[in-house]
Amino acid sequence: AQRGTPVQINVIGTAMFIIAVMVVLVGQVIASRRRNNARP
Repeated sequence: AQRGTPVQINVIGTAMFIIAVMVVLVGQVIASRRRNNARP
């Protein structure tokens, strides 16, 4: 642990980052599907 930082802080930070990336990716997929469905 660097400077006495609890390991849980690193785990929570990594988990939040991964969740945020997943939310963005899911949003991109949904948006692209809507665009493709709107085209004739």
